Amino acid sequence: MHHRALLALAAVILVFAMLPLRLAADWYRQPFPGILLDPDGHVSTFGLPTWNGFALDLHFPDRIVSVDGQPLDPTAAGSYRAAAWDRAVGEAALAGRPSVRVHALAGKGARPRDLDLPLASPGPLALWLICVAPIAIALLYATGALIALAASPRGTLARAFAKTTLVAALFLLTLLDYHTTRRLVPLFLLAFAMLPTRLLVLTLRLPDDVPLLRRHPGLATALDALGLALGLGMIAAHLRGASTLALRTLWSGLVAASFFLFAATFLVRFWRARGDRRATMRALLVAMVPPHIVLGVAFVLGSLSRDGATLAFLAVPALALTPLSSVFALIRHDLWGSRALLSRVLVRLVITGLTCAFAIALGAVVATVFHASLPAALLAATVAGTAAGVLAEPALRVGDRALFPSRAVYKPSIEQLSEELTVVTMPEEVGHAVERTVRRWLPCDQVEFCFLGERADRRADDAAISGIRSVSQPGAERSASASGEVPALDLGPSSAPRAPGPEPRDELSFDVLFRGSPLAVLRVGRKRGGALFTSEDIDLLRTIANQAALALAHARSYAELELRRRQQAAAWRGEREALVETVAAEIAHEVRYPINYFRSILESAKLGRALDAEEIDIGCEEVDRLERLVSGLRRVQSRRLERTVISVEDLVSKAERLLRDQLGARPLVVAIAGRPAVRCDSDQTIQVVVNLLSNALDAAGDGGQVGVTWAPHPSGGGGVLTVWDTGPGFAGEPAKVFSPWYTTKPRGTGLGLAISHRIVRAHGWSIDPDRAGGRTLFHVSIPSSDIISITPAGGTGVEVA
Repeated sequence: MHHRALLALAAVILVFAMLPLRLAADWYRQPFPGILLDPDGHVSTFGLPTWNGFALDLHFPDRIVSVDGQPLDPTAAGSYRAAAWDRAVGEAALAGRPSVRVHALAGKGARPRDLDLPLASPGPLALWLICVAPIAIALLYATGALIALAASPRGTLARAFAKTTLVAALFLLTLLDYHTTRRLVPLFLLAFAMLPTRLLVLTLRLPDDVPLLRRHPGLATALDALGLALGLGMIAAHLRGASTLALRTLWSGLVAASFFLFAATFLVRFWRARGDRRATMRALLVAMVPPHIVLGVAFVLGSLSRDGATLAFLAVPALALTPLSSVFALIRHDLWGSRALLSRVLVRLVITGLTCAFAIALGAVVATVFHASLPAALLAATVAGTAAGVLAEPALRVGDRALFPSRAVYKPSIEQLSEELTVVTMPEEVGHAVERTVRRWLPCDQVEFCFLGERADRRADDAAISGIRSVSQPGAERSASASGEVPALDLGPSSAPRAPGPEPRDELSFDVLFRGSPLAVLRVGRKRGGALFTSEDIDLLRTIANQAALALAHARSYAELELRRRQQAAAWRGEREALVETVAAEIAHEVRYPINYFRSILESAKLGRALDAEEIDIGCEEVDRLERLVSGLRRVQSRRLERTVISVEDLVSKAERLLRDQLGARPLVVAIAGRPAVRCDSDQTIQVVVNLLSNALDAAGDGGQVGVTWAPHPSGGGGVLTVWDTGPGFAGEPAKVFSPWYTTKPRGTGLGLAISHRIVRAHGWSIDPDRAGGRTLFHVSIPSSDIISITPAGGTGVEVA
């Protein structure tokens, strides 16, 4: 529905534009007395300075009172005073008189004058400057309005721009008629009255609404209503025969002021803008402000005198540039808020249409200069320009297919190659894809994609061959590819003597570079039949080489990632195997002490000694601990701490029983201050004490001493459980003793201290090795939050045999 409405509006504009063009053609065929009058009978400065009336010093606001004795009376002449002027000039032309006699009144205080105005043809220059040019520029403004409505039919700025340009188009379409045939005077007055108000509204909305307009959204409607009311008032005054000179003079000043106000407001908003908004405003400033300043100056000059009107014609290029530059700036920065895709086809269609219109106008100008009639000139130029516009695109396509086939296949070839390269993971596949793509559209003897090693071999083979034409000459390949310029091709015959050997195989070669580093080279042989390479061939081949560089870099990265993935998988498997071995070793290490205990009591029972209740209780506890260990393994997850309260004495006592065989006859020296109890996982804490004591017994030997002490922490918070021995100590860094598999014993596993360290850390405690007073000490520091009860220091040590 929206597109149909736009097409209907475009058709209405074209049909309406034919009317002022036809009226201008009718006026051009008739002789005129060298001046133009407005409907009130005042001399207009709208015209060429070479006209007879201006040569006799007639200028605005002089008024013609009578012509050939006929007064310019609205009651006798009809609706407008100038109607009598038109009728008298027409009668003089029919009668063959060379001039008309006019009685003119100058401005206030000046005497009346009687003048003879010769009748003559306006001339081709007048036809194009004051007839065709305004109509053509009006169509440009109308085109801008249609583009705005098509891009954003509901956008506030787009609709404001469309309304303003349509008013400007109507003003230009009716400008000549207002001074000649006067058939469209009401439309001219309406556009003339609304032009400054519409330009003011656009000023307040570009590029977005000013605060005043946001606070008072009805201001735009009020300005439109003001312009419409003024236009209707001037139309009513003309119908009554009243003069509107004073009002039109005042409003002409407002029209000029509106152009300057537009420029000044935009400059102020640009000065206040910051960041991205300032960049957008800068583009609009360059595109829109200078033409509006020129138009304002031209409007002022045209209202002052005939000399000023002459200078005002210099604003015609600015008048034509204003709609084009404005539409370009608004589309470029999407200030209409359309968020639509910019169609290259539609843009080319618009540009082609504008070019055809310019060609038609230029052809008609040339035809009329050679004294062709205006209808014949327009008809011939229209046919020629339209035919040129319609046939230009197909002709260019035929030429591209015949002489530049790579241009026609550029996009399909690149798209197909891109699709192939997206699934390539090996460098060799990149070379095959590039060769297939080049052979598909370029008929040549040979296409090779050589990697660096192959390229070195090829250059060694070709070192003795001269006369090869190449885009990438030795020492220049990298610079040619990196700079993006197309090096010159030596297309003429070589005068240098050619060394004996095979014919040159390569015509062109392109380095495949990625980040300045050469990866490969694309070599292309001569075209079949000796055809010339074109600039389009070079561009497409260079683009393919660039795509190949990206694909090669991707393939190499993919290969590295795949290698890293395999290495990581192998490392992961190694880690899992090591983890399984570590877990198995920990289990074996943890189960060893219960097994030794059970072996000891069973051997005692075998010898006939009865088991006491305490030994049976310890055996049951170990069975329970082993069952919990197996249950944790079945869940295949880290065992959670199950904290209970146990006294330090019980921890040491249970550990001592599990190490009964290893202790033998050696005593375990225990010194515990008070009767402390700790919150811990008893199974794992017993394992820590057992591991530390086992290592101490091994280090002390048969003649050494081993002991356990408990004392408050020196810092005053918590306590310290210390396992010590009188052995030789350890060598190296103390922290290494907690590393898995680290051991100094010939048959040790290196897991005891590592397991103890992990359990202590899991409790939130700390363990530190030390050497002092000929003893090796392992201090387990327990915070006060995990100590349930403790008595002051000073208790006596108890020796457990």
